[in-house]
Amino acid sequence: MSSAYPQPASIGPKLELHDLPHTSSPLKSSSRNTLLRSSSTRSYRSSIPTASSALRDEVQPAPLESDESDAYDEDGEMEEAEEKDTYIDEIYQIIDSVVPRTDRPKLPALTFRVWLLGLFFGTLFCVGNTIFTFRTNVTVLPAVIPVLMAYPCGRFLARVLPRGFLNPGRFNHKEHALIYVISSTMSSTPYALNNVIVQRYLLNQTGLTIAAGVCFAIVTQCFGYGFAGVTRRYLVRPAAMLWPSTLATIAMLNSLHRKDDVSKGRYPMSRFRFFFLASSYIAPMLSALSVICWFASNKSDNKLALVLGSSSPGAGVGFLSFTLDWSLFSSIFAPITSPLWAIINQFIGIYLFMWIVVPLCWWFNAFEGDQLVGRATAYGFALNTAFLYDKNGTKIRAADMVSRDSMLLLNQTLYDSKKPIYITTYFAIHYCSSFIVFVAALVHVLLWYGPDIWHRLRTSVNELDSEDIHAVLMDVYPEVPDWWYIAVLIATTAGGILICSTDAFQLPWWGVIVAVILAVVSMVPIGIIQAISGQQIGLNVMSEFLIGLLLPGKVAAVMTFKTFSYMAMYQGLNLTMDMKMGHYMKIPPRSLFLAQLVSTIWGACVSTTAACALLESFGTNPTGPNYWKFQDLSTNSGWNLQNYNTFFSAGVIWGAIGPIRFFGQGSPYFKTLLGFILGFILPVIPWLMHKIQPNGYWHLINIPLITVLSQNPYSQQSNLITPLIVAIVVNYYLKLYRTLWWKKYAYVMSAAFDAGSSIAVLIIFFFARYNPSFTMPFPVWFLNPADTERCLPDDVLECWGHKSMGDGFGGVYNEALDPQCN
Repeated sequence: MSSAYPQPASIGPKLELHDLPHTSSPLKSSSRNTLLRSSSTRSYRSSIPTASSALRDEVQPAPLESDESDAYDEDGEMEEAEEKDTYIDEIYQIIDSVVPRTDRPKLPALTFRVWLLGLFFGTLFCVGNTIFTFRTNVTVLPAVIPVLMAYPCGRFLARVLPRGFLNPGRFNHKEHALIYVISSTMSSTPYALNNVIVQRYLLNQTGLTIAAGVCFAIVTQCFGYGFAGVTRRYLVRPAAMLWPSTLATIAMLNSLHRKDDVSKGRYPMSRFRFFFLASSYIAPMLSALSVICWFASNKSDNKLALVLGSSSPGAGVGFLSFTLDWSLFSSIFAPITSPLWAIINQFIGIYLFMWIVVPLCWWFNAFEGDQLVGRATAYGFALNTAFLYDKNGTKIRAADMVSRDSMLLLNQTLYDSKKPIYITTYFAIHYCSSFIVFVAALVHVLLWYGPDIWHRLRTSVNELDSEDIHAVLMDVYPEVPDWWYIAVLIATTAGGILICSTDAFQLPWWGVIVAVILAVVSMVPIGIIQAISGQQIGLNVMSEFLIGLLLPGKVAAVMTFKTFSYMAMYQGLNLTMDMKMGHYMKIPPRSLFLAQLVSTIWGACVSTTAACALLESFGTNPTGPNYWKFQDLSTNSGWNLQNYNTFFSAGVIWGAIGPIRFFGQGSPYFKTLLGFILGFILPVIPWLMHKIQPNGYWHLINIPLITVLSQNPYSQQSNLITPLIVAIVVNYYLKLYRTLWWKKYAYVMSAAFDAGSSIAVLIIFFFARYNPSFTMPFPVWFLNPADTERCLPDDVLECWGHKSMGDGFGGVYNEALDPQCN
């Protein structure tokens, strides 16, 4: 991949040829190949402006070739092109549809307007996304919303502010892009919130003050920033590192600042107008439609039907369940911006694990207590939860497993009386999947991308990607020296050692060093997979497994190490993604560095204090010490702290109980450790088959994506069909048969749906759920059953509905006055 564009007579290195975003069907038809070659290497290279012309202050973008221009091109050179070249060409086709091949270096970038609007909107959306972390299915307010809000504000400031420092002239796309970067960085809530909420509020660890939580959040957020900088030559500069999720934002910025029409007049509606039409009419109405439950909810002996068909938190696996609520899957799967090949890989694995492996393991009691757990619930079983259960299958409060002193150690007496501790079948398979994914990601990247990574390690940055027009345009600007990022990394490591060694976090100094080593090993492999597919693989389970072996029985230390190691990768990759957007938008690297660093620190302060303020605004429950009323919201309210409860349960499993007790030999979950062996073996199979059949499609099989389970236990599992349908319709049908429409509107439509659904969810929360003493539940009726999907018997749903309405509008449900349900 030393050259971003393939040579006509040869196939480039494997980093360019394997796992490239191929968003259409891999059928080998002549019409398909013709379409893919519409931006062929030959036509693409011939239209690239020279470096000198591309760097002029005013350059007209080279026009995109129309879909018909190459449709009947029978050129011999094109017919002789290798099949793999089509995947490289498609990257260029995708980039060209939204990213101009020109730059204006004299445009001001990091201006007063950027700081004012970026920090203002970033603060607002940081608070909003912090609130959303308490949702059952976490919804994210996309940073494209402040992009839209900043546009009229920026133009207004350009008119009213005096010219000079405050107003360098017309509000331009580089300022707008930096506002997005600031807002995006602040919108990504710190993972350290889990530590603060769980330890301070769920475990009543009063020694962890809000100030200590803020400092911990700042250190962990900036820790990832240092890794983002030192790995940018592998994850940002290469053209093959597409980072598809950035393209929707770029399309939105272009719709506001550029007037070129890639549809050449066929679709006259502007992207800007299309955005507002799309976002105004989207609404989350039907969140769970269970086909199986429609026919089995009131029948006797229907447990298997409920296991398969129900999808609510605490219920089953959601087989054939679907949703019309965009907010339930957009932030998890990103079906429009993610390449179709990646979505197909991911859903093959999801269907395999969720709809085949999990039900079979439950049916045959693969983990001994599978059918035992959750017998006392309304469903008569439990699959989709992250809770712990005792030897009788009764739910255990995770807080009871931890001693209520400052050391947060295992409550040995309670553990001995309750063991063996069970988790649900889905939770166990989720852990097994995490073991597979971590090892498979390392093996996968080593096999396919190892030579190119080694080449980039030995070659200077300016000698790489010399034929990539975007890299050439960026070379005009002074680069950020590596030592700036290294200095941030050293400072945050030192700060982490100081903070983590306190009684609040209890992680010894060497634990921070181990977190650094784990991040170094995993950052590039996992980053490459996210860059080409748009899907991120988590490091949290592996970090828990490692530190649980090193520090058994110490809950606070395990949760602290998990956050440190995970954020080095997660936050680092988020910042890397913004660096790629800056690369596409030609933002001066040093301006981008400063914008990211300041917004990272400020966002950590705002998010941590907002989360604490939200919980404390609900007050404490007088029936128990420091039991927060937020937890009294019903299971189906949509606000059950799913993220924090999962983090809490994991802390008890890996910290208090420890991996040796829970996953060691003799444990019901010992067999999940087979995931490590599968992680070594599975990626080798498609790689070997590709060597044997280089013209096949083995290079599109991505084992890490197939084996990753993006859905956390206790989420609404009705979102496993709709995103695949959306991806096929948009990135296969529309791209193949309505290519010009796809180029102009697809990514804008994704941004519009994200914006509309997120705003609707936020409004509903503040309007109907925020005041715990005066919630406003929507009346229960056919399309709004008490369990959201009408899987339980009608008499149970009726009683749940009575309680929901009885507790609403300031009332308190009195079961004694409802003889039908008591």
